Amino acid sequence: MQGSVTQRPGRAGVLRIWGAALVPARRARPRGAGVAHSAGLRQVLLALVVTELVLAFVVSSMLPPAVRGVHAALEAVLVLAGLGAAAALFRSPHEVRGPDLVLRTGFFGEVSVPRSAVRSAAPAVRTVPGRGPRRVPGEPAAVACSAEATLDVVLHLSPAVRLDLGPGGGVVTASVVYTSAVSAAAMRTVLGPAVRPADH
Repeated sequence: MQGSVTQRPGRAGVLRIWGAALVPARRARPRGAGVAHSAGLRQVLLALVVTELVLAFVVSSMLPPAVRGVHAALEAVLVLAGLGAAAALFRSPHEVRGPDLVLRTGFFGEVSVPRSAVRSAAPAVRTVPGRGPRRVPGEPAAVACSAEATLDVVLHLSPAVRLDLGPGGGVVTASVVYTSAVSAAAMRTVLGPAVRPADH
């Protein structure tokens, strides 16, 4: 079967995603069932934002009044960047859209596989270096799709799905996809009763 991979957006695409994540949602069309992901990365980003806010006030109190305005503007950009990144991950969950399961990674691209090919969704503990859709070292029939190196859900596909990862990854006929999600149970819920807890 054929799936699809959206490579990470360019600079303009990143700015578009970041900006859209910060404005109130206007849903022109209803979303499919979704599953949150990248909780660890979102928590790190929010912790950095809070730390930056505290440090901004401390540093500002030590600066001459003439440069405090410039410092405040720079700090606002940093805080908005962190909030935008966290919001982009939160507001673009994995989603069942029509016949496909779309696995998203915020700014790093996405993988779409036919929903009918997903046979099981189970907990997994894996670390695969990198971000976005990528090969899994040592597993020629596996693809990882996440915004962080830590992966906690494995999807088994049958029949295998052909995915073109682009110039850096080539074509993979994937029977396994590792991803990050709030839980394997949540993934099974949105995929439907035909998806098993584990591949047997």
